[in-house]
Amino acid sequence: MTDLLRISHLVARHGLLNAVRDVSLTVADGETVALVGANGAGKSTLLRTVAGAHAAAEGTVTFDGDDVTDLEAHRRVARGLALVPEGRKLFPDMTVEENLLVAGRRARSGPWNVDTVLDAFPLLRPMRHKRAGSLSGGQQQATSIGRALMTNPRLLLLDEVSLGLAPVAVDTVYESLTTLIRDGATVVLVEQDLSRAMSVADRVVCMLEGLVALDARVGHVTREQVTDAYFGLGRTGSETAAPVDAPAAHPSPERT
Repeated sequence: MTDLLRISHLVARHGLLNAVRDVSLTVADGETVALVGANGAGKSTLLRTVAGAHAAAEGTVTFDGDDVTDLEAHRRVARGLALVPEGRKLFPDMTVEENLLVAGRRARSGPWNVDTVLDAFPLLRPMRHKRAGSLSGGQQQATSIGRALMTNPRLLLLDEVSLGLAPVAVDTVYESLTTLIRDGATVVLVEQDLSRAMSVADRVVCMLEGLVALDARVGHVTREQVTDAYFGLGRTGSETAAPVDAPAAHPSPERT
C-alpha cells in the first residue's frame, strides 16, 4: 500500500515540555491505525500537529507526497486531512444540518454531503433540525464525525471517539465508524478504550511519554507486549503472537 501520511522525527512542544518527541511513523492509504497510550502520552498533541492545529517544533509531516509541516490547518483540510477533535467542538446554537453545511462550504469534491452523512449516521436524521447543544453525547459525536466527513477527507483523524459517552452511544458510533472503514476510509483513531480500538484497527501504535513505544500489526502482537508498552514496564522475553486483549483504559482524558 502507498503511504498517505508520513511523519518524520516530529517534535511538538507545550512551552518547554516536549509532548511529542522524535516521532516517526507512516499511515498507508486505506489503513486504520489505533493510536493508544496512557494520559499525557502525547496522542492528542500528535493528531493536532498533523492536522495543523498545533505547530511542529522539529521534523516533517508529509501528506500524499507533499510536505505540509508549515501549512495552515484550513489548507490541510482542502488537501483532504480532517480532524475530529476531543470534546467535539460543535456550534451549539446551530442545528445538526447547519453544523454539517458549515464544513461543507469549502469541501473537496467527493461523495459526502448532508444526505450521505445522515445515511451513514441514521441516528442523526430525526435530529437534523435540532440544535447541536441539545443533543446527547453520542449524537454530538456522530455530528462531529459527520462534519469532518463533509470535507470529503482522504485521512480522518479521530480523537477520543468514546470519551464520556454511554456504552450504548459508543456502540452506535462504532457501528457507523466500522462501515466507514469497511468502505475504505483511512483513519487514525485515538481511543482510551483499547478493546474498541483494536476491533477496528489494522495496526496499533502505542505512545509513551511522547515517544512511540510499540508499532505492530493487530494480531501479530501479544497482550503482554501492548500492556508493557502502554504502561512502560519494559518487559522482555519470548512471547507468542496472540489476539490482543486491551489493558484497562485509563479513567481520565488525556490533556497533552
